[in-house]
Amino acid sequence: MDLYASIPKELKQSGAVKELQVLFRNLYCGLRLLAFRRNIISQITASYDQFILLLGFYGITAFIASYVITPNPVFGLFGLGYIGVELLGVLLVGFVLAKLCEPQDHLLQFLTATYCVLPFFYLFSITVIPFLPDAYFDAGYMVYTLWILSVSFYVVLQLLNWQKIKAILVVMLWVCASYPLTNVSLSFWHEDFDYSEALAAYNDDDLSFVNQEQVYYNQYQLLNNALNVIEPGVEGITDLFFIGFGADSSQDVFMKEINNVQNVMNLNLGAAGRSVALINNLKTIDTTPLASSTNLRIALNHIGSKINPEEDIVLLYLTSHGSFDHELSVNMWPLELNDIGPEDIRAYLDDAGIQWRIILVSACYSGAFIDALKNETSLILTAAASDRASFGCSSENEFTYFGEALFKNVEGKSYQFIDGFNQAIERIKQREISENLIPSNSQLFVGNLMREKLELLEHDMARYAPERFGSF
Repeated sequence: MDLYASIPKELKQSGAVKELQVLFRNLYCGLRLLAFRRNIISQITASYDQFILLLGFYGITAFIASYVITPNPVFGLFGLGYIGVELLGVLLVGFVLAKLCEPQDHLLQFLTATYCVLPFFYLFSITVIPFLPDAYFDAGYMVYTLWILSVSFYVVLQLLNWQKIKAILVVMLWVCASYPLTNVSLSFWHEDFDYSEALAAYNDDDLSFVNQEQVYYNQYQLLNNALNVIEPGVEGITDLFFIGFGADSSQDVFMKEINNVQNVMNLNLGAAGRSVALINNLKTIDTTPLASSTNLRIALNHIGSKINPEEDIVLLYLTSHGSFDHELSVNMWPLELNDIGPEDIRAYLDDAGIQWRIILVSACYSGAFIDALKNETSLILTAAASDRASFGCSSENEFTYFGEALFKNVEGKSYQFIDGFNQAIERIKQREISENLIPSNSQLFVGNLMREKLELLEHDMARYAPERFGSF
């Protein structure tokens, strides 16, 4: 006999309504915990049903909120992985806490209390922190972090009957268990790009004239034409070399940006005779080498043979659409090219023997490139954090927002790289705020040795300005 089926329908409904009422009371207790109200833990109803309901409420909150803040959202399962890893950490901390309690029966209470407050911390992190004025962002983020730690300590302290030393140790364990998620954002959505809209700009005749086999065969000659004019570095001078990589043909902005940045590098930053552009676009398919992974590797190897490895700096500018998987789109319709990731770029630079590197990445989610590329002899600047979109990808634009902030109206011999890049980050932030955009949070890393090297480059740029910059 099915005992559940024998329960009257009215009782089942009243039981469900009661659990929902308890859920909202628990969430209200969670809000009061955030304000450090006293004797709240004892008011939380801890049960397996409530734990599952609170976990589900947390997931639904993240699902809806991440959809709202993501431009052109496409669903992904990444959020489930985040919640799963987070839950494992909470279970570990709860298990240790329960072992320290007398009697050892606080695991379920700890789990319930934790998920009473997590939805509110999450909402605060995506609706308040990103929109703080730049002058207050660091301080605001620090206060937010201290708030989380304080609430965690307050919850644990009560469950451990106010044993402070044990509470501190448990919170330290909690911090360690949470560390893998420090630079990861909880989201069920990532931004999509509609290639059909971009391809609508081309008609069938535009695509039919592309002889794919001929394009591949032409790369040898196009690369030779572009690379054979590269001049070697001058002994005793810190020379700056440039490679531009405009990797997505679906929008003209990437082609225009590489051309504009190369012009600035040649005319204002002393890279004339030491620069090369790789571009994917139907307009340049017969005149400019493709921005392919293979061509990038060949170009870097060639420049590596021209530099003085101990003296010269190579600036690599990458612009394209980025993906939630942290790869750059390498697209040249109707050809099929391989996307490129940060590990590929690092391997190409290492193989080419290029020690001193400035790597600029204009793409969504490009902040993830930093960990794979950083070392003491590198400067890395990305248009966005690892979980944020960047802006300006329109065929009508001459630059992306990132490229415009960096390279429009650049002066030559007086240019200061780190200061200039920090000023560009500020310009991007102010522009995004003025346009009510979700901040891209550009990321900058500068290796300690690279700071000293850039001072030498800036000194040589000023010292040799008449020869390098013509009219100064």
